[in-house]
Amino acid sequence: MPNFLKKIHAVPHLFAKCAVVWCIACGSFACFWSLRILSNTGHDAAALLGVILAFFGGELLLMCLKTVLNGGKKRKDDSID
Repeated sequence: MPNFLKKIHAVPHLFAKCAVVWCIACGSFACFWSLRILSNTGHDAAALLGVILAFFGGELLLMCLKTVLNGGKKRKDDSID
């Protein structure tokens, strides 16, 4: 296995970290795009923006609830070597 793949594989909770960054990036892009629509056309995109942000916020909330409701159980990848 190449060295960079070993480094990536060693990062704990990589999927969760990537999902958080993805949700924040997409939400920020949606806010930027709705402001761009408002400034160029004068049409308010608040309803669509609300739906988009609710979707990404719901994804983050589900990940948070999964962690909180886990009950303190240790997973096999939580151990420090």
